Parts: sequence; structure tokens; C-alpha cells
Amino acid sequence: MSQITRREPVGSLIDELFSDFFNRTGWTVPLRTAELPAAVRARLDVVDKGDKYAVSVDLPGVRKEDIQVSIDGPRVSITAENKAEREVKNGEKLLHTERFATSYARSFELPVEVTEEGADAAFENGVLRLTLPKRAQVMSKRLAVR
Repeated sequence: MSQITRREPVGSLIDELFSDFFNRTGWTVPLRTAELPAAVRARLDVVDKGDKYAVSVDLPGVRKEDIQVSIDGPRVSITAENKAEREVKNGEKLLHTERFATSYARSFELPVEVTEEGADAAFENGVLRLTLPKRAQVMSKRLAVR
């Protein structure tokens, strides 16, 4: 299997041009904006367990207070934010950082509607786990005409 290397010749030249300036001034070299997406698409797994769906969503570095989940029929929307708070103490100088605030967003539609009754959301070790009960299907009835 061959190894694939991502190559950005123009971006690399610009980085080299400005890195010397930043190194002399003591400032950190900024990341190019192409590397900073507005919102990261959260990765997830969905398992059909018969009467409910089990959803697992990876949200690394996020606190549970910064997660929002909304349900609208079969559509589930998840947003979260990693605020990347840093504490630089008096006398310290941040030399380089690659940890920045990240927003996560994901919206998907399930095969059938889900209900909020009995739904559960738990967050542990960077993984959001949702239990979403399926809404009872209303069966159509045929009426006899008299």
C-alpha cells in the first residue's frame, strides 16, 4: 500500500516566508484558515435496537454543559462547542498552540420518528450516548361502510 502525502506548495511557501518573522518577534505562528473549519462534522454510530435507537457521538474536549440535542420527528440535531480555555499564569508565555476552540454540528434523519418520552442522553469520556425510543406507529384502520 502506498503512502499518501498531503501537499500544499503555496501554503508551505507562505508558512516559510512568515515563520522567520514570527520566530524573531516571539509570536506564535498562526495556523492557516484552511485548517480551521467553521464546524466539525461530529462522527457517530446509530444502532436500531427494535423499539429504540442507540446513538453514539464522538465529541472530544467538550463539556456536557456545552452540548445541545434537539429532536423534531425523525430528525435529530446535535451541536457542541469545545471552548479550549487556556490559563496562562503570570510570568508564563505561550510559545505555541494547536488547541483551538472547535464547534461540532451534526443533523441526521432516522427511518422513523422518535419521541422525547423515555429519551436519554449521557456524556462520558468524550462520547455522547443517546437512547431514542421510536414513536408508536399509528396503524390505519379501514371502516366498514353501513
